[in-house]
Amino acid sequence: MADIVKDIAKPSNCGAILDFGSGLGHLVRVLGYNYDLFAIGIECQQQLTSEARKLDLELEYTAKKHLADNEMSKLKRPMHFNMTLKSHAQLQHLPLPHTITEYGLIGLHPCGDLGPLLLKHFVCSSQVKFICVVGCCYMKLSCDSNPCGYPMSTHLKNLGCRLSYTSREIACHAIELYSERLQRGEYEDLKIHAYRAALEKILVEHDPALKHSPVRSIKHSRNMTFDSYCEAALGRLDVALPERLMAVGRSALLQWRRVVMVYSLRLILAPLVESIILLDRVLYLLEHGMSCEIRPVFDPKISPRNHIILGGLRDGARGEKRDY
Repeated sequence: MADIVKDIAKPSNCGAILDFGSGLGHLVRVLGYNYDLFAIGIECQQQLTSEARKLDLELEYTAKKHLADNEMSKLKRPMHFNMTLKSHAQLQHLPLPHTITEYGLIGLHPCGDLGPLLLKHFVCSSQVKFICVVGCCYMKLSCDSNPCGYPMSTHLKNLGCRLSYTSREIACHAIELYSERLQRGEYEDLKIHAYRAALEKILVEHDPALKHSPVRSIKHSRNMTFDSYCEAALGRLDVALPERLMAVGRSALLQWRRVVMVYSLRLILAPLVESIILLDRVLYLLEHGMSCEIRPVFDPKISPRNHIILGGLRDGARGEKRDY
């Protein structure tokens, strides 16, 4: 991701790179220290921002052992800010140094509506020279509000295109690693989906309002029982399920092979759903006169969301787009 951003940012001569949803700051750290770019990470969680600053200092502490003082003084330490975006209007008032008049927008797996927000800001603001964004968490996209995260383009809105929560959720997964496990017969590693399906069944039976609750992601182990999975997954929901429902869940696990089959069929359709979402975003940019492209650059076995949307550079003096 850093290599791609560097190749776009250097020719644009923009003043800064803004990474939204920067987390621990790994991406801006590479852009700043390694590629000599003025990088700013914007994150909504204060704890992650504090940790990012600590990691910057740890890196510099190590670098002092290998670099001369004059080399250390040239290092560009990234900046880190806390900000929670709820609307496009907030992007007009970013906490940037007054010397920054133009910048590039990047996002490595921005969650839900954050990706569409960045695309809208790129379209609306003449300060933004380019955008480089990899979407994620499509199930969290707003679809029935204004503004909405999907569909973005006028073309799909006029077609009345809608995608269900289930469709958008499965689009966040990749079939490559799953199919390899199927071919190797590693069914034990795939039972985690049966655990989640059984938990969903008894959660909804306990309280219909708990449907599609964001439970904690749990890594499966061969010794993990359904009960231990539920205990770990339900940590953030503050829900206690009665033994009667836990017994229903254990009984449902006898059908785990059917879950594997259904999940496999859903994964076959997942690339189609993600393609619809990505092409909707590209259409949105094209409808507003932007040049853009989609590049599949990551190994989907490592990063299932591996398609980067690149929005074309714009000439700041004339306010026009420019192909890269």
